[in-house]
Amino acid sequence: MTDPRIKEAYLYKKLDDSKVQCLTCNRFCIIEKGELGYCKVRANYEGKLYSIEYSDISSYNLNPIEKKPAYHYYPTSTALTLGSWGCNFPCEFCQNFEISKRPPPQDFLNSSLLSIERVIETIRTNPSIQGISFSFNEPTLSLEYTVDVFKNIDPTYYKHYVTNGYMSPYALDLLIDAGMNGMTVSFKGISEKIEHNLDVKFEKIWKNVKSAYQSGVHIEIVYLVIPEFNDEEEQIIEFVEKIKQNLSIYTPVHFIRYFPHYLFEIPATPIDTLQKVHSIAKNEGLKYVYLGNVPGHPLQNTFCPICSELLVKRDLMSVTYTNMTVDLKCPNCLEEIPIYPYRRVNEIKNKN
Repeated sequence: MTDPRIKEAYLYKKLDDSKVQCLTCNRFCIIEKGELGYCKVRANYEGKLYSIEYSDISSYNLNPIEKKPAYHYYPTSTALTLGSWGCNFPCEFCQNFEISKRPPPQDFLNSSLLSIERVIETIRTNPSIQGISFSFNEPTLSLEYTVDVFKNIDPTYYKHYVTNGYMSPYALDLLIDAGMNGMTVSFKGISEKIEHNLDVKFEKIWKNVKSAYQSGVHIEIVYLVIPEFNDEEEQIIEFVEKIKQNLSIYTPVHFIRYFPHYLFEIPATPIDTLQKVHSIAKNEGLKYVYLGNVPGHPLQNTFCPICSELLVKRDLMSVTYTNMTVDLKCPNCLEEIPIYPYRRVNEIKNKN
């Protein structure tokens, strides 16, 4: 019986001696015949590269878009959220290691398949769903499936990625052409030491972020704050400078609390550390800075950057109160608030 998860990759180059070079992510793996790439979900079969997890779903949920996190992107909406298997980063503090550090089930009969047709049917028949988000593991590794889903979903639904941003420029172009209009990009730090630890080049992520932003994709940035790993003031200032250089001072930035998980036993990030990082980012000029993984903290909320009026209140990743004019301005000083899409006010539900 043919395994329906096996699909020829969209992006690769054939080399001599039946080798292939994967062009899906910025690792650009050269893969021998019969071998897997770094991610363990792309295989060289007889000199051709294949995804081995097409439509294989490890995680399925209906989530508020705020959970991604995405605070300035279709707020209060619900996203059909899907994940698969594998990752192209070796993070020892991974929060989803049960799926990101594992390949797909060996036998497809033990997997959970979700066809494109089923995705479309799910979205069309559930009026609570306003878009789709690929998350949980690194969605770039399911490039063929995510591109096909995006292409086949009605354009009235948003199409979102939660990613480490290490897709190749070719993959990014495919995703944008397929209709992706939102990205939450997660950073694990910015120093050369962390680059070496992860065996990646952060500059490649910044190039992708800048390219997506210039193409009209809504970007929100996440920074996982880990004590004694990436919480030094110098790193935070450099990180903010990169955001200002490649994006905008109005880009929403989320500093997320770390908890010990997988192979890391460092204690959880103190709230004081998060608040200090928040102050640094604000002092360096960012207008919309948030804290994450701290339920009930006031710095989850959106305040006017000019007059400090409370504009959006959030709790447990849901919006509980909004206080903006119908054209998304601060009611006190009339500062325009950059909610994407900026003029689609029907996505903002006043729960006052």
